[in-house]
Amino acid sequence: MAEKIINKTMEVSDLESDRSREIIVELGELIQELRDKGLSISSWYGCFDLTGENTSSEVINRGYNYEPIEGAVDDRNFPWFLYWEIVWVIMNAEFSKGQKVLDLGGSSSLFSYYLASKGLDVTTVDLQKNLVENANRVSQQMGWTLTNHVMNMSDMAFSSQFDHITSICVYEHIPMYERVDINRKIANLLAPGGRFSITFDYKNPSHFARINTPLDVYAQFVEPSGVRPRGNQVFLDTGQCYLLHPFYHPRTSWKYKLKEVRTGHFWPWEILKSKKDNDYTFGALFQEKP
Repeated sequence: MAEKIINKTMEVSDLESDRSREIIVELGELIQELRDKGLSISSWYGCFDLTGENTSSEVINRGYNYEPIEGAVDDRNFPWFLYWEIVWVIMNAEFSKGQKVLDLGGSSSLFSYYLASKGLDVTTVDLQKNLVENANRVSQQMGWTLTNHVMNMSDMAFSSQFDHITSICVYEHIPMYERVDINRKIANLLAPGGRFSITFDYKNPSHFARINTPLDVYAQFVEPSGVRPRGNQVFLDTGQCYLLHPFYHPRTSWKYKLKEVRTGHFWPWEILKSKKDNDYTFGALFQEKP
């Protein structure tokens, strides 16, 4: 029997199955319900209510020839990339009502809200106090089992273990030595049979991201955690890139480029470089503790 391909980079065709479409509809209904109640959801950029202006780095980041998927309720804040991350994790992590989930860096996120709305016992940790406080207000008003903490992923302390640990595009923002150290502690936080399901930037050209090959995925996540992959054992790069780092877009401002150089994401001699094609994508990895 062929192994199921779940550890891979994203493809828009992944959203065409009946189950994918069902989850997309449910996400839209949840977004609308929260909006109707005046409750806030963090956007795919980890902040509230993006402007949608064509000159913003967030819009540029969507890459050349971006097109929303059919049925997207609020594409300005939740592009199809985020839908893919949520849908792919929901379909392949195999959550059940009542299970305990620890979501890393997901306070106020559509993903953590969706899990809580489905009856899971969700805990999130995040460094942004405003996202944590907002998520706790939303949880109280919605009657969800959703608890949110201001906490560094490098210094997590919990008295019990979790059935699932998840993270949606957070790891690439953490220095590589630190992300490896975090992953060494994952197994201790998982209950026996627990699952570790994450998404991340793949081939992001920033010098801080550094998740560019299947070997990088193994060395940074599988090996340090000691938690075995589910499905295909070798991460699959489908070869499709959908996003463009704003640093390389010809209409990006000099102010933005200089900031990226000062913070070490790019070298000074790269500042004049631009790209005509999209240069990176998202990937997902699913692991399980014996």
